[in-house]
Amino acid sequence: MLVMKRFVKFTIHETDSESEICGRRVPKKVLSEMRARWPQFFPAELVGFHLRAELGDPVIEEVISYLRITGREPYWTDSPDLPWAHPTLYQIEGERVWEQTDYDNASYFRWLVRLEAGKGKMLPPDGRFEVEFYRNKPIGRMVNRWNPFCTSEYRKELEAQNFAGLSFRPVKVSFRTRDKDYALWQVWSAITLPPVLDKVVGEDGEPFDPATSKACSIDDLYFPDHYRFPTSEVRKLEPFDIALTTERWGGGFPHYREPAIIVSRRFRDWFMTQNVDVHWWPVALE
Repeated sequence: MLVMKRFVKFTIHETDSESEICGRRVPKKVLSEMRARWPQFFPAELVGFHLRAELGDPVIEEVISYLRITGREPYWTDSPDLPWAHPTLYQIEGERVWEQTDYDNASYFRWLVRLEAGKGKMLPPDGRFEVEFYRNKPIGRMVNRWNPFCTSEYRKELEAQNFAGLSFRPVKVSFRTRDKDYALWQVWSAITLPPVLDKVVGEDGEPFDPATSKACSIDDLYFPDHYRFPTSEVRKLEPFDIALTTERWGGGFPHYREPAIIVSRRFRDWFMTQNVDVHWWPVALE
């Protein structure tokens, strides 16, 4: 059973002028009263009101009710995007925090290498990487991209672990190198997981359609995402150590979207010895 926590967050600032009408900003008098009522949400190092409270904490509804009296309403979704200067709405953000027990109990994790090893782009039609600037790291990701690429030497290290499902895609090298045969590799998988059980939406919150939607995301306020997969369908694919989601997440053209890479505990245990900055997000089988 998950013991992860979910937090609600939002920020309110003072208006630049008394005539300004904006859901995210309030007159000085209102902000002063909020400071008197909830001083804990006015951190000294920041400007304005910054609420962060666990879902279910009564203080969330207290503040929302107070702001409602001023004519402001919370916006409890990520899509479609809320215009910054909306006259009455302010954005609610969600934060998901896993406990150590969640990591101990999970069989699979989303793998996100945080180390930035270069810059480049993704090429149509299938999103293969083109690296235009490279920082000479054994493994890392491109700026503003999720999934990693690696050197030929690091590919050999990964292959030596005999990870089930592991594969690679060649990266187009566009930076200058003295070695005309220099190669980089996109870490990939030959295994594709079943669709997530979560509701998936497009840019405007519509049911996701691969042919027409301009983005792909889970209809969930909280971040990081918590992917849920059907147990029976995943069992049919086991054993595996690395796999891709069916969905390609993100925005823009379809080839700019990326599948999430899901890895086993065995993969995680080994990669944690590599001294590489990384995120691990537990996924669920249901």
